[in-house]
Amino acid sequence: MRALGNFTVREWLRLLPLQHALKQLRNDVWLAAYQRRRPKDFDAFTARNAGLRDRNVVLVIAFEQPWVLGWLLDMAARHLQDATVLVFDNSRQLALRRDIERVCDARGVAYLGLPVNRTRHVNRSHGMAMSWVYANVVRAIAPRRFAFIDHDLIPIEPVSLSERLGSQAFFGLPVLSPWAWQLWAGYCLFDFAQVGRLPMNFLYDFSQGLDTGGRNWHSLYRQHPRDALRFATSDMVAIRDPALEPPPRIQVIDDRWLHIGGISYNDNFRSKSELCERLAQSFAQGLTWPEIRGDAVEPDREPAPATPSR
Repeated sequence: MRALGNFTVREWLRLLPLQHALKQLRNDVWLAAYQRRRPKDFDAFTARNAGLRDRNVVLVIAFEQPWVLGWLLDMAARHLQDATVLVFDNSRQLALRRDIERVCDARGVAYLGLPVNRTRHVNRSHGMAMSWVYANVVRAIAPRRFAFIDHDLIPIEPVSLSERLGSQAFFGLPVLSPWAWQLWAGYCLFDFAQVGRLPMNFLYDFSQGLDTGGRNWHSLYRQHPRDALRFATSDMVAIRDPALEPPPRIQVIDDRWLHIGGISYNDNFRSKSELCERLAQSFAQGLTWPEIRGDAVEPDREPAPATPSR
């Protein structure tokens, strides 16, 4: 939570610090209860993946978009150089959970359906899912490095977690507020040896102006001088698409990941599906990202996303 001295007089008169404190306490109680729940396949899942100890893993929080997840997994098989993908399903609809499990099974990717979370709050649902995975799976497996990525973050160039993280405790896309900063929850890498003993909490901290993952400010981010770290970038890049004029622009994270954005809770995928399907077909035909992106338009640097792409 924001330091009490950083609240204005007007905010104190509105009892805003008390409201934030009570909501944070409520969220922590809900999270603690949620983290104690185990899906029926949990023991089998952890046993099957015990061999990932001291290896790199990419953790995908899936949500109700089987086709997009399938594209991510196909591109990960092509571009992820030193990591194993694990999928954790936070979908509400049972039918879509079954579809997503089939997508994973068809590609030989480990799948675990998370305990059902009834909350309708986008950030809370996402943050509780990430916190559950960290507490129950990451700590049990003890990988060398682990990364959380959104299910609509598609690797379009070769990616090495070891190279991107280097010797840092964490790496990703920074999100800044007047009082603190964090890594965007859709792309954040961590070194387990340096963070594995920390009480990581991926819930939001709106009092600080921080989104999903912002509660890690106190336990992790504030301990590291920001100006001494490397971070990922975010660009809006034009792509070649004969069906669209002017050339559409799409977000690219860290020069290696295409971010579709806003396709689950907001259900914006229908408006983007045709473009994504054409891009997927181009990659399937063997085209590379330099051949697909439009060189006529320079990418524009843009701030990190302020909300998860859920």
